[in-house]
Amino acid sequence: MSPDGDEIRAPMENSHQPGYGDKYYAKLKALERQIVDEYQELYTAMLTFTGSMRNDNGGWRCPADHLREVIDTWRPDEGRGVYHELRDVLSGKNWEYALVVEKHGNGYGHVHVAVFVDGEVSESDFHSVIDTHLRHCDIAYKDAHNYHSPDPDARPISVNRVDPDIDLEDTDTNSHDVEAIGNLGSYVGEYIGAYGEALFDRSIEELAFRAVSWATSTQLVRFSNGANEMIDEDLDRGGDDLLEDPVPVSNPDFDPEDPQGSPVKYENVGWELLGVETVDRDGADLHTIEHSGVSYTAIDGSEHLDPPKKMPPDRPQPRVESSSLRSFAADDD
Repeated sequence: MSPDGDEIRAPMENSHQPGYGDKYYAKLKALERQIVDEYQELYTAMLTFTGSMRNDNGGWRCPADHLREVIDTWRPDEGRGVYHELRDVLSGKNWEYALVVEKHGNGYGHVHVAVFVDGEVSESDFHSVIDTHLRHCDIAYKDAHNYHSPDPDARPISVNRVDPDIDLEDTDTNSHDVEAIGNLGSYVGEYIGAYGEALFDRSIEELAFRAVSWATSTQLVRFSNGANEMIDEDLDRGGDDLLEDPVPVSNPDFDPEDPQGSPVKYENVGWELLGVETVDRDGADLHTIEHSGVSYTAIDGSEHLDPPKKMPPDRPQPRVESSSLRSFAADDD
């Protein structure tokens, strides 16, 4: 309902629709502008977390259980998780993050965490963060998180330095570092909304992944509190004209685990959300909004159907080769 008392009906988008690609890309670019402006020595790190897609019977694991087991190590219900280790590693530095849930080619999900740090960091600084995931995620294995891999593209950690004085429009200046941030924005926009591609025109793997995300109330993109503040500050510079004709919209930052959260928001004070309305050939039905989450129920006696394939929590080890003087002598012969 508008401040004037008029009932207004407007389309209600969600993060699986094409329009959200542009919205998330705009938010990430806003964060990029703020961080480049505020951080004196900007480094970016991309961390990747995954888990085995096979169950202990050799079959495919339930995608919903797989996804939650991978994600839940970020902030477990009990004890310390990946986030807490990351916070300890970066203690004394200014830093923010963007967490992105993406699909593998077969539709199973995995997690990327883009970390923005004011101060020099290296890949080795984040080894303990990956180790924390291996300890807390029963289905995670060291081979898929090998930060000692000779192939940099196969490592779960990628670190780049960004020159705070670069011209973001000049791709010839420090181009590698510009791409490190710019590609992240393109990446988020591609997987959150697919840039104009209608949901049901996408691949079956994409639909399966998004069905699992929807069923488990999984946020596909999540920004840290400080990052959200930076984004809001940057976007607010556009002026009050951006708030003309506000309408109720879906809240992309809604966290179902937050008792104070709401799945919807409205852009201007004075508007009241009456509910969500469905309209078809038989008319319109108005549904009131209630806070709810996902309830998981264990089925007694079904443990043998899809048991998780528990992996040892071993850390990746650097590759070493043994040699002796005898082997060198043999080579000389």
